[in-house]
Amino acid sequence: MNERIESMFENEVCGRTSAAKVRFSRRTAGTQRTRLVCVVLPMAILSLVTSLVRVAMADWPLVRGDAMASGVAEEALPEKLAPVWEFAAEDSGFEATAAIVGGVVYVGDVDGTFYAMHLADGGLLWKQHFQDGGFLAGAAVVDGRVYVGDFNGVVRALKADSGETIWEYTAEAEFYAAPNVVAGQVLVTTEAGELVSLDAETGKMKWRFQIEAPLRCWPTVVDDRVFLAGCDERLHAVAITTGEEVEGIAIDGPTGSTPAVVGGNVYFGTEQGTFYSIATKPLSIGWQYRDPKRSESIRTAAAADSRTVVYGTRGKQVNALDPASGKLQWTFSTRSSVESSPIIAGNRVFAATKRGRMHAIDLVSGEETWEFEAGGSFLASPSVADERLIIGNTDGTLYCFGKSE
Repeated sequence: MNERIESMFENEVCGRTSAAKVRFSRRTAGTQRTRLVCVVLPMAILSLVTSLVRVAMADWPLVRGDAMASGVAEEALPEKLAPVWEFAAEDSGFEATAAIVGGVVYVGDVDGTFYAMHLADGGLLWKQHFQDGGFLAGAAVVDGRVYVGDFNGVVRALKADSGETIWEYTAEAEFYAAPNVVAGQVLVTTEAGELVSLDAETGKMKWRFQIEAPLRCWPTVVDDRVFLAGCDERLHAVAITTGEEVEGIAIDGPTGSTPAVVGGNVYFGTEQGTFYSIATKPLSIGWQYRDPKRSESIRTAAAADSRTVVYGTRGKQVNALDPASGKLQWTFSTRSSVESSPIIAGNRVFAATKRGRMHAIDLVSGEETWEFEAGGSFLASPSVADERLIIGNTDGTLYCFGKSE
């Protein structure tokens, strides 16, 4: 590993910097282990195609909406939004992106309490506190189970209707990214540079892939491949069945940005401020974009569809690029760093900033159509379901936005 990468790791610049990190003590790295907590009914092993179709429905079961990390909602939001309800985490904060399934919101706070609440009114369904833990990344909610990893490197499967623990798996390092769940596998990345595949039913490890640098991105899945943008300055394509690397390609710097895959291309940015479009099979660079005026690091995932690719930067802006050519469509100034990943809902982009502002931006013109001042900082990303948007901030308030009466 070269000196530049090592320096970046020491300064916490390869990926999102957590506002809550100083509140936790690291668990001493140890032997990986799995503990089966209770006996549960067997869960059918789903085909990959079925899984991808299921998670792309109107719910928001995964941190970027679907297994390909598109960041695109299946529905538009009301033109005029207002807070419908707010939920306060006592003496804590939210950095994790919420999952929304079946009218229930699932999210953990930075002090180790995980909540399930009704999307309709914010009423608490259940909560579970995990001692000495903290949730900096979102959960995956699939087939009646909640899969979530904490700051101490523990992945848990919980019953979605009660929060009861089904199994636990302890890795060698903490998690900065949520699990992805595809074809009976729970895929997680760790600060130790691991991609681990766990059996969704039992929590037992199926395989492990390792790089010599941290992995802070979400593991994006398309067909038979897992895509990882690493702090080792490479994009990796890993076989989902074996954990073997099938392809890799060099990029211009470390990154913790989650790759979004749309139309046979992978989209992501780096700490050097370069945004890439790379073909999925075989891996080849299609285009690169760098802001000619300010090449600030990119720590957000992109939201991408056939119309546009949008991402936020630490240079206080949201950029929209043509997905085919990489040409700049528009730039929106946020007046604050953007480390919350934007999403697309209908004809608008929704982006949140470290100064606690939420913006709605017209997808075509780049003009602002709505703004909300929340205070605190937004590190979590928005989630959308049933014409409502959910996002939490570091002050400990979870906001539900819906139609303004």
